[in-house]
Amino acid sequence: MLTLRPMTQAEFDALLPILNREYAEESVRAGRDHPDTALANVEAMMAGLLPDGVGTAGHLIFAGEVDGAVAGHIWLGLPDEKRPQAWVYEVQVAAAHRGKGYGRALMLAAEEELKARGVTRLGLNVFGPNTVARGLYESLGYETASVQMSKELA
Repeated sequence: MLTLRPMTQAEFDALLPILNREYAEESVRAGRDHPDTALANVEAMMAGLLPDGVGTAGHLIFAGEVDGAVAGHIWLGLPDEKRPQAWVYEVQVAAAHRGKGYGRALMLAAEEELKARGVTRLGLNVFGPNTVARGLYESLGYETASVQMSKELA
């Protein structure tokens, strides 16, 4: 059974460089950024989104625990004047815990947390090549809202 708890600032500080690097790599693979600028762009984006770390207003960052061990995390943005729905910024299951249903459990626990706060809609983005995540989201009832495509030109 997976349970959510607020992530500590120390946990977030240890996780942030990994998130930045992984997001920059995905952004380059998806053709959204250049290898020489991606990491700096992601770091600037994250600093803007979370200026106060885990205490940033309008954001919820949870660790998902199973039997006292952190199996993954999820970062949610609450609805605001710019976006009428909550948003999944990041969800990840630790490598040692993958393939055990914890991604689904994180998403479902987050949905329950948001419903308890009166939130009625949740959205997310997923990089096109991430077929595992896309399959999970589709199985949870998420529908494609838009598609962005690109092509490498020789």
